[in-house]
Order: sequence, then C-alpha cells, then structure tokens
Amino acid sequence: MRHLLHCRRGSAAFATVIALVPLIGVVALGAEAGSWYVTRQHAQNAADAAASSGAFRLACTIAGATCDTQSVDYRGKEFAAQNAFCNAGDTAYPDTQCAPSLPTGISHAVQIAIGDYNAGTFTTPPAATGNAVRARVSQQQPAYLAAVLGLTTVNIPAQAIALVQNPSKVCALALGPDPNGGGALKIGGNVSNNGTGCPVMSDASVKFASTPSFIGSGWAVLGATGCSPTGTCDNPGVTHNYFMPPALDPLQGLKNATFNTRTGSTTSNDVKLPQCPTTTPPYPAGPYPNGSKCYRLQPNDSSGAYTGNFNWGSQDYVNFAASGTYFFYNASVNITGATVVAKNVTTNADVSINIVLLGTSSLTINGGNINLSALSSNPTFPALNGVLIDDQTTANVNIGGNGVIKLGGAMYFPKADVSFGGTTQPTNTTCSSRIAKTLTMTGVGFLSTDGCLPATVAYSQVVTLVQ
Repeated sequence: MRHLLHCRRGSAAFATVIALVPLIGVVALGAEAGSWYVTRQHAQNAADAAASSGAFRLACTIAGATCDTQSVDYRGKEFAAQNAFCNAGDTAYPDTQCAPSLPTGISHAVQIAIGDYNAGTFTTPPAATGNAVRARVSQQQPAYLAAVLGLTTVNIPAQAIALVQNPSKVCALALGPDPNGGGALKIGGNVSNNGTGCPVMSDASVKFASTPSFIGSGWAVLGATGCSPTGTCDNPGVTHNYFMPPALDPLQGLKNATFNTRTGSTTSNDVKLPQCPTTTPPYPAGPYPNGSKCYRLQPNDSSGAYTGNFNWGSQDYVNFAASGTYFFYNASVNITGATVVAKNVTTNADVSINIVLLGTSSLTINGGNINLSALSSNPTFPALNGVLIDDQTTANVNIGGNGVIKLGGAMYFPKADVSFGGTTQPTNTTCSSRIAKTLTMTGVGFLSTDGCLPATVAYSQVVTLVQ
C-alpha cells in the first residue's frame, strides 16, 4: 500500500486532463466568438447595402427628379433582406434571402433613418432635409459557452451611414424623362462646347448623334440611366459616367411659384415706338436703316404681362429698358436676326433682367445681336435671382443661328424640349447654364458656371459610405 500511495504512474495524464478542461473551454469559447465575428460581417454587409440603397433613393428626392414610388425606408430594408436580414414579419421583398422564421432564440432587427451627416456626426431627426441614410442591422441570439461569463444572450450589431455628396457643378442638365427617341440629353451634329469646363448631365439617359468636341479641360458627360450608341459613349473624349444618381435641380421651387398665375394684355403694338429714337443709344452706333422698327419694354413686376405675337426681325431693335421682371403670358416670342439689348435709355448703361414665360408662351431665337444678363438681386421675386429665363411652359424652345448671342445667367425650362445650336460661338465670359426637360446641343455653344449665383447651380451627386 505504501508503494501504491507513492506511485507516480498516470499523474501526468491526470494533470493533463485537469489542464485540458479550461483549455477546451477557452477553445470552444473562441470558436463561439468566431461565429459572432462571421455574423457581424454578414450584418455589416447588410447594413452597407441598406444604407447605400436608401441613399440612392434619397439622392433622387434631393435632386427633384422623377423617383420610384418606394420610400427610402423600403429601399434600405429591401437590400438588407437581400442580405438575409429582416424584421420579424417583414420579409416579402424582391430577391429576399430572409427565411419566413428564424431558429428559436434568434431574432433580427433592421432600422433605416434619414438624417444630416456633418463632421462625423449623424443627426436625426434631421436639422434640414437630410443628406444621409443610416442603416442599423443586428442579430440577437442565445449565448452558449459564453453563459459561464454571465451572458444569456448576445446582440451582434452593425451600422453603416451613406452620404449624398455634390462633387461637381453642372452647366447643362436634362431633367428627363427620355423622349421616345431616347436620350434626354442629346449631343449631335459637329457640336463643340466652349467655356470654362464643367459636366453636362442627363437625369435620364445620354444620346450621341456624333462624336463631340470639347475645348479646354474640366468637361464631363454624365447620365443616370445609360447612354447610346456604345461606340461613342465609350470614348466621348472626356470623363464620362452614365449610371449616377440624378443631379440636383436647384430651381425646382420655381415650378410652384406664386407668380406663375400671372396674366396680362400688353401687346407688341403697345411697346412699339412711333419712330426709332434720333439718338443712337441704347442701340448700336450709326443711323437706323430704313424700315427699322424699335420696341421698348418696361418691367411688369407689380402686375400684368406681355401677350400676343412678338416677331422681331433683322431690322428690329428691342430694348428692355430697366432692371426688373418681364412676364410673358400666352406670348409667341420669335427673334430672327434682331438686335435685343437691356439698357437704360438715358445713360446707355447695361441693366439686368429676369424673363418669365407662362401659359402657352414660346421662345425661338434664330440669330441676331442679343445681349441680355440675369438680374442677380430681385427684391420683388428673390426666387428669380440669377435666372435670366424662367420658362414654365411646355412649348419647344429653339436657340441658335448666326450672330452674337450673349445670354448671361441661368436658363430654366423644366417642362420644355430645348435645342441649342448654331454655328457662331456666343461671346459670354461668365455664367451661362441651362436646365431643361430635354436638351439637344448642336453646333458651337458656350457653357459655364463661372459667375452663376450658387443657388442656381445644378450639382452632380454621388453616394459614399462614410461609416
């Protein structure tokens, strides 16, 4: 017995067994924690997809574009579902990977919020309209071996924030939708764009009729839903991207402006002078040719509008005689080779104006000597600050032809199909931007956002995961 008690055979094995018990526990606990990590990665993928999808939908709302009928919340949860995370009873999404029910003790949670993201902080409810989407995704499950640490359940969370950013000023924007022929933005003929270099964009698709020429740097061709034909789209000679969020329409508030109900009865005959002035100002130097007709328009900020046919030809001289707003209601404005300026009749100094087209008005410019610039501070209608032309009609607009056509300011045609063409480069040196339902550009044009008031400038949008 004494020898048995002093025998050490098997003691190492016994010690090993005793040591293996906590070691196996640690390894098992590590394996459980490893499963948590895998679940966390799946949840993060779902959160990233949900935040990004929601932000793309938010970008459409911010842009004032035609958006689908589903909400930001729906789009976020839809993409979370495609990554197998859904709230209980809310699993019916296209291509969902969520099971109708989860194993006992396991539950998922998906939360989508719109807010403002600034300097690393997400604020909700939003301080403004919201520029970001936050997605929170989590899985709660029972703790097994971790129960020895006092844990009965484990919550595995993930969060992502996607920010809608505005990286580039856009000097020509087609709002869409695409017409039957495709391409809300059409670039055709031997188009050559001059200016300071800025993106041209379609909130629908882009269509090339030929390979364009862009003079200088900084140009880009952008679209939201594609481009045709493939050959030119692939190599337009400048930076291009045809699958972006729609660009911001900064002037969308003008669609519902109170002054859009303005009507009036002042005709072309009412503004025609009995004879052209004997002095040359405010028209070009030299005597007026025989047969010339002169017209002088005054602002109608307080009431009324110009109406009827305004057909101004090559021997016609038209002067917008003072700074202010010029309303046209059910008017046909057709400029063919005329001289059209905005000058004070006493001092010959240039004045700035805002032109508003309402009702069934239409606008055609076919050449001439035209020099008009936008009023930057309109005390009566501040929404028009920096806007040279606000056209709330559906009539086609054509601007082009030979001559010197200086149209300085933002031009807004949200309901109209607009064509800018001609063979003579306008001599603008500052702001000349265009926003239209559809926009066709041919010939030599001038585009620039330099000198535009910030509130009139369209911006491209991108969605970026910032957290």
